[in-house]
Amino acid sequence: MIQEIIPLTRPRTLAAALGPTILGAAFSYYAFGAVHGTGLAIFHTILIFLAVVSAQIIANLWNEYKDFKSGLDAGQKVGNAGSITRGAITPELIITMIKVLMVVPIIIGLYLASTITWYYIPAGFVCILISFLYSGGPKPISRTPFGEISSGIAMGLAIVLITGYAWTRELSWSLLIPAIPATLLVGSIMLTNNIRDIRNDENHGRRTLPIVLGRDRAISLMSITYIFNFIWIGAWIYLKALPILALLALIAIIPAFKTIKTFYMYVDEFELDKAMGTTAAAAMLYQLLLSIGLIISK
Repeated sequence: MIQEIIPLTRPRTLAAALGPTILGAAFSYYAFGAVHGTGLAIFHTILIFLAVVSAQIIANLWNEYKDFKSGLDAGQKVGNAGSITRGAITPELIITMIKVLMVVPIIIGLYLASTITWYYIPAGFVCILISFLYSGGPKPISRTPFGEISSGIAMGLAIVLITGYAWTRELSWSLLIPAIPATLLVGSIMLTNNIRDIRNDENHGRRTLPIVLGRDRAISLMSITYIFNFIWIGAWIYLKALPILALLALIAIIPAFKTIKTFYMYVDEFELDKAMGTTAAAAMLYQLLLSIGLIISK
């Protein structure tokens, strides 16, 4: 049973939850410090991560369930866990798991709202709403060209701002320095997924961003976002908003390059599935190494 449940959580996408949380905390620590003490801020950061990662797992389970119900998984070779289509796990069990897991972000969210700011409740509600509308509703966002930007906002921008506020108790424009690349990196994970699944999505009438742009333009867009993120760091180092050790994040160029190379070399879904791993690695390395650079430079 455990072997069937783990793939349902889509572990590679969980980097989308960890990276922005760490980056939001590290930047706030470097630029502002902790208004109410570092220990308390770290505790709140851990709680935010637990809430976010549980919400991400819920969203992944919901996405798996809705793809099964809509028939999208029927002809898909990779990308879905396959536990439902094989009959190893029933759709009813997925719904039960979602209901049980929902308790975690709700309890943590209420605690954080009561101790930091009640604005966390509407912010969290919007993020959860986007997550569910991504796969559900009359017209799921995942079937439109807006999947990448919506997931980037909910899992990148929002997480950095929420975490940053836990440290500083205020929203500063400078938080966009870590939030913009975090948003683009989350979007790149979704874009990789959609480029890989382009043929299956077309067969099921989806209008994802790679389908609208075309495969080659979608790959070019991903390349541009990677280049932008690396230039972004250099620009803020030049403006002295980031320390020189922020250049550690450039190591993420290695898996980013592998992702683009994989897309240009292969069209088979099984081969392209490797790009999901390198994209997640690029996002995680960029944010983790940038965070390390910020913490060391404090």
